[in-house]
Amino acid sequence: MATHSTTSARLRDAERSFEQHLRETGPYILAGLGVSSAIFILGNKNIPQFNIPILSSAADRVAYALRYTGIEGLSLVTAIHCVIGTRNYFSIHEPTDDKSNEHVRATQRNLTNTVEQFLAFQAGKLALASISEQSTLRLLPSLSAVWLLGRIAYHACLLHPSRMFGFTLNQAALFTAYGYFLYRLFSNGIHSNLLPFSLR
Repeated sequence: MATHSTTSARLRDAERSFEQHLRETGPYILAGLGVSSAIFILGNKNIPQFNIPILSSAADRVAYALRYTGIEGLSLVTAIHCVIGTRNYFSIHEPTDDKSNEHVRATQRNLTNTVEQFLAFQAGKLALASISEQSTLRLLPSLSAVWLLGRIAYHACLLHPSRMFGFTLNQAALFTAYGYFLYRLFSNGIHSNLLPFSLR
């Protein structure tokens, strides 16, 4: 009986904690979804006017997608220097402050998260580019812009609930890349995309 009441109390505490978290981060999540949708819509409408080269082979399309990787890599540089700057600041000004350790750990977790997000996004983006049609290449600049904006926003609000705005932008870019990749993969038949010839 005591075990049941303890479990119920834990569930109620978890529900209250989740509700509180949702109240704090919900507006930022909605804002992230709105901004990412707007960028994708505007990009889809305006980017075809740009001079995107004709790329007939998968290797050329992947190479084109890799051009944006350098820009997206700025998020890694920012995260690395954030860790360095935080360590240097607190080692000089507040070397014995326990809170300083919390800030350092937060920036280290941010760097780890940035590396993980970067690798996952690059895999999805390059996979999408490898099987995309020429018209789909206009999506790549939008994906890059949304992802990079998300990381910048996340870095800027690292210890505040508003970091969910940046996190939502990152997830929007990530799921869009993988979602469209899977759509292209299955819509044309897996064998026609993964093999150099069709089995039909």
